[in-house]
Formats: sequence, structure tokens, C-alpha cells
Amino acid sequence: MIYNKQFKVEETLPFLDDIVAQWFNNKYSDLSEPQRKAIPLIHDKKNVLVSSPTGTGKTLTGFLSIINELFKKARNNELEEKIYCVYISPLKALANDINKNLNEPLSEIYDLAREKGLDIPKIKVAVRSGDTAQNDRNKMLKKPPHIIITTPESFSLAITATKFKEKFTGVEYVILDEIHEVSSTKRGSLLSFNLERLENLSPGFVRIGLSATQAPLELIGTYLCGYNGERKRDFEIIEVNTNKYLDLSIITPVKDLTLVSYEVANEKMYDILVDLVNSHKTTLIFTNTRSSTEHVAMRLKARGIENIEAHHSSLGKQTRIEVENRLKDGELKCVITSTSLELGIDIGYIDMVIQIGSPKSVSRALQRIGRSGHGVRDLSLGRFIVFDLDDLMECAVMTKAAYDH
Repeated sequence: MIYNKQFKVEETLPFLDDIVAQWFNNKYSDLSEPQRKAIPLIHDKKNVLVSSPTGTGKTLTGFLSIINELFKKARNNELEEKIYCVYISPLKALANDINKNLNEPLSEIYDLAREKGLDIPKIKVAVRSGDTAQNDRNKMLKKPPHIIITTPESFSLAITATKFKEKFTGVEYVILDEIHEVSSTKRGSLLSFNLERLENLSPGFVRIGLSATQAPLELIGTYLCGYNGERKRDFEIIEVNTNKYLDLSIITPVKDLTLVSYEVANEKMYDILVDLVNSHKTTLIFTNTRSSTEHVAMRLKARGIENIEAHHSSLGKQTRIEVENRLKDGELKCVITSTSLELGIDIGYIDMVIQIGSPKSVSRALQRIGRSGHGVRDLSLGRFIVFDLDDLMECAVMTKAAYDH
């Protein structure tokens, strides 16, 4: 469906293939601000760090120029059987979601090509993570995908594997999604080391960092691009500030937490959870541990909440994907999770987010609450439920900081 017949993406991005441009014009009414600023830089092979809110099209920002270049190669019969782009996600769930969301536009672009009577070689996309079957990994070794979607740990195993590491020779692009999640952790240190291994195999590849919440940007950009000897590699920062509308409050299960035991406060919390879940269409509840996720789901089911599921990284692949799809399709009333759904995975419309206990950081609080009202101008409705004084103090400070942000 064409929303705005006056808009022509090729006027802003003249380097797009005519079929890719037609697909974009059919699909979207305009470029978002990060897309308008970052896509030309990626086309010019410049390293880019994009910081923009949820719902501003960061995934397409990172991939559009890459899809365009690979499609042009395919159209000219110049597309080789090698890895051109490595997309790295901190979570398996996000990696699987990107795989779905990347294959959809590719399928639509190739449909347009067929309508024009063109038979163009396919751009192949594949996921390599802990969920990937050995048979599929063997297929990648024989015929590597043009775009590989992976996690920091699986990337580390692949680039140090004797046979597979040579498949990374000639990589032209690397996308680090939700970069703030790994940049200051041990996972991030290992990833940085492996990116330098990749630099030895494919010197000068383009580095693209994406995240909704990140600071300080200069430091994260340095992490993304690293050093060439003693000199920092160059990069551009695209920062888009769009104020998010927030409705936050803190709830205590009892009037005075000092007068009751933890067990009593915890029991009364479930009365509050039942009321909140029943009064909203779709609720996402965050806990801080996987065991708590299962326990809360079990207790709410026992209290009569139907169409409720738990989601965390220890669940089997098919179970996780089924929960994600049912949530996206609006079939679930409530999902309880720890960290596996807090990032950019597409989970459909959520009208309330509940955080049990303190999320321990303002950025994590904003990331989780931002899953409600996913669009840029939508209201994010969040409730912190606390039952000890330390969490109460932390959530009070974080709520003020979130509004100030």
C-alpha cells in the first residue's frame, strides 16, 4: 500500500537500485531521521554509531544500504558465495527476529523483480547461534550465507574454528545491534577481541552500531571501531533525540514495608499483579532472574490468569519462538520474562510493562518500560512493584531520572 504518492526515496537516496527504491516507496511514507542521516554514510563505507529511540527504524537503517549493494551485485551476476555482512545480536531471540524481519523485505523485493521479468540470484540469510542445528552449520561451511546473523558467543566460536574462520575473509559490513548491552561487559571485551580477528581477515570492513539507549556516545563509538595501532578508527555519530511519553509509578504491596515480612509483602504482590493484568489488554512482566520468571508465571496461572506464558533464554528454541509469535499475534494476555524480551525484538503491541523489583539501572528501566507503546510518539506505561526498602529507593531515583531523561 502506498501511503504518500508524493514521496520518492530515490530523491534522498539516489544510489538505490530502482527495484529497491520501488519497494521502499510502496512500503513506507518517508525516511525516518536516523535513516536519512545514516544510510548515505553507510553507502559511503563510513563507520556509524546510531543512537535513536525505539520505533525509528534502526534495523532498516543498518541494512538498507547493504541490501541495496548486494542486490545490485546479484542483478549484475557479481554476487559471490561468501559472507558480506555479519549481524551480531546480544540475544538469540533478537537474532531470530531479525532473520524473520530481514527475509520479509528481501522476499518482497524479489517479488517486484519477478514482476519485471527478472530472474536475479537470491541473497541468502542464515542464523548461527546456540539454537542452530549441526546440519545447518555444515551447510554454511559448504555454502556460506551472504548475511550471517549471530550472537557474540557463536561469532567467537565461528571465527576461531579452523574451517569456518576462512569464510569471514572478505566481509564488508558488521552490524552490532543493541551495542550498549555488551560494550561494558566481559562479553563485550571478547567481542572486541574477535572483531580485531575479523579485521585481520577482512581489513577495513564497515562497522555499524545500533542502540536505543547508549551513553557516552563517543566512548561507545570507540568501542565499536577500536584502534588501528595507536590511532582511533574514524566514525560518525548519529544521535536522534525524540522525547518519549512516560507514565511511571511505584507500587508497594503494603502501606508500610517495615511492618510486614517479605513473605507477606510478596504474597500481596500477586493480588496487585492479577488486578493490573486483568485491567489491560497485553502486559509484559519483567523479573530479574529466570527462576523468578517461572515462579511468577506459575503463581499467576494458579490465580486464574489465562493465556499467560514465561519466556527466557533457557527455554527450547521452538518454545521461545512460539511464545514470541503468539505475543506478536495478540494471543497472549501476559508474558513474564527476565532479559530475553527487553531488546528490539518485534513482539507486537504491549500496553503495560511491570517491573518486579529494581532493574538496577536507568537505561535498563527505560529499555524495559519502552516495550510498552513501542512507537516513537506512543505512551509507555510502566509500573515498578517493590517489596523491600532498597528497591523502593532505587526505583524512586530511577523514576525521577527517567522523567528527567
